[in-house]
Amino acid sequence: MLNFLKPQPTLTEQETGRSLRYMGWGNISFGAMWGLGSGGMMAAYALALGANNLQVGILAALPFMAQVTRLPVILLVAKFRSRKVLGWPAFAGMQLAWLLMGLVPLIWETPSNMAVLMAIIFLGAWGILSSTWAITSVTWLRDLVPPDNMASYFGRRLARVTIAASVVGLAGSFFVRWWENASAPGDEALAFSFLLIGGVCTFGIFGPFAVSRVTEPMMPPSSASWQSPVKMLLEPVRDLNYSRLLKFLFVWSVTSNLAIPFFAVYMLTVIGLSVPTVMALTVLGQLSNVIFVRVWGGFADRVGSKTVLSLSASLYLLVIIGWVFTTYPERYFLTMPLLVALHLLGGAAASGVTLTLNTLSLKVAPEGRVVPFSGVAGMITGLGAGIGPVLGGLIADYLSVRSLDLSVTWSAPGGMTTLPSVSLSGFEFLFGLAFVLGLLSLNLLVPLREEGEISRDAALADLMAGMAPVARVVSSVPGLNMMSSLSYGYLRRIPGADVAIGVTAYQLAASTQAAVVSAGRGRAGATEVAQRVGTVLSRTTERMADAADNGLELARHATRGAVHAVDDITGELGNVTQGAMLGTLRTLQQLQVAPAEALRGGAHGVIQGAVEAQRDLTAAVEAALAAARQAASELGMTDEEAVTAAAAGIREAAEGLESEGFEAVISALPEIVTPGEGEREVPGENAA
Repeated sequence: MLNFLKPQPTLTEQETGRSLRYMGWGNISFGAMWGLGSGGMMAAYALALGANNLQVGILAALPFMAQVTRLPVILLVAKFRSRKVLGWPAFAGMQLAWLLMGLVPLIWETPSNMAVLMAIIFLGAWGILSSTWAITSVTWLRDLVPPDNMASYFGRRLARVTIAASVVGLAGSFFVRWWENASAPGDEALAFSFLLIGGVCTFGIFGPFAVSRVTEPMMPPSSASWQSPVKMLLEPVRDLNYSRLLKFLFVWSVTSNLAIPFFAVYMLTVIGLSVPTVMALTVLGQLSNVIFVRVWGGFADRVGSKTVLSLSASLYLLVIIGWVFTTYPERYFLTMPLLVALHLLGGAAASGVTLTLNTLSLKVAPEGRVVPFSGVAGMITGLGAGIGPVLGGLIADYLSVRSLDLSVTWSAPGGMTTLPSVSLSGFEFLFGLAFVLGLLSLNLLVPLREEGEISRDAALADLMAGMAPVARVVSSVPGLNMMSSLSYGYLRRIPGADVAIGVTAYQLAASTQAAVVSAGRGRAGATEVAQRVGTVLSRTTERMADAADNGLELARHATRGAVHAVDDITGELGNVTQGAMLGTLRTLQQLQVAPAEALRGGAHGVIQGAVEAQRDLTAAVEAALAAARQAASELGMTDEEAVTAAAAGIREAAEGLESEGFEAVISALPEIVTPGEGEREVPGENAA
């Protein structure tokens, strides 16, 4: 009777395809129920039950907090080597939890604290079952989906869930609106009750049936079928690279979920939109999500999930801070256009973040350890995503009776005019705080290593390759062109920040790379490279008012982009480095940039470019120092002064490398490096 739960030792191609189709139908049923019980619908349901901001935050946090229960599931999977036996009953149990959620207004008086409490209990149960389904189904799919198509498949999977949630959720919101107009006061919660019960009777029955038809491949034997919970938790933490991912997952989940769960509450209570309008905007964001998830999926397969995560997370932060300006301080003529734009951009960003968080936890895990590693990643993510809404609810309640108003006052003989510029209260404070903390959290992505990843600049070149006509139009608009000329400054280490603010760093590096490739096709030497790099840098600095103040960054990205081109041309690293350094230094000398600063930035860029292009670091150091010696006389410096300045930039670049790369760079420096300057603590060397 229960043979359908047993894993199979081998699957034919037809069986694999059939299983993936049935799993797709199961995901659609999951999305349909999620559309009825999440986001704007859950926020409106919670308010109808009588919830305050803290309770709304708790309801938003429960599905994520329940992820900490993944540990026993991981242990059971590791011991019994079967995922369907655990996953299918959990998926069926999720439908029962939705049914109990729908029965709350039929059993308890609403609005009341008891109704809210029971909703919290039933949603908590759903979260525990959902976490069981998540860890079993994702690792189950990992054995069904070819590795090369993993990001694309998960992108399509996310699209199906999103479309189902959008269609069903929007239809449900119109029923809620009709019910509000037709029912007696105090019965608003019954609309959500009928929707959830009806959803369980349709999607809640079909979904478990579809999943029951999915065949599970037998898991490979494990040398250690049982591990203690402590060892299971510590293994991913002790893995140096995976621990970097875990740190980011926790911090990002906390900071982003300070704000995201309260967008719908903000629209319903502060802006005063109706439930159908809120759901229509939500669907608009979900449609954007569906469109971009295919873009991000294929893009991640080419350039790496980490790169896509850094770009999409940066965009998401801009969306969060954008919510501050949707009121002025009340609803005004730009409120709806801003909400439309924020939902479109938010959907695009959310699709990239969600997709790559899932794929990274699988790809970065060591071979054969996917279940425990991805399970711990899910627990960490869930813990952070659970803390965020609760903390956000507390902050919102505390700040709801406090405000900060910044105004602009114009005084003239005829009188005084005051224009409100910024007004912050409960939710606006929350959005601003989430933006700042989220921006800082992106630094944690810098040291993470993913197999097959490429640099952000190369990824941006790929992503934006077909957008040149649009870029030309944008650059012709006053103000927008200024944004593309902002100096890199202190944001240079934040992954994805270049996408968020349109900095010169990418443009300059990409342009010098293209210039060197063009020179290389003509088999030109260092002289031609120097001329072309100098031309690109001159054109870039013409658009910048602060070029002379950012000589070091300009030098760094000019030489960095040039070194990227070594892989694309028939030429030696030495010729490219020499030409790029000379062209950069000569151009910056005309801008009266200090020679030592230009040398330091140029040498730094050579090493950084060599790392990103996977060139020989020793050869890169030697080439950078040789170029410094050659340029010394032109710069009015002695050879020793020039080499010392270049060595300073090389050491700075080396500080961001792993121990092997660091040692290779430092050992190639001459005796100018004084004792102790090239030393640092090697990560992990003193670990317990």
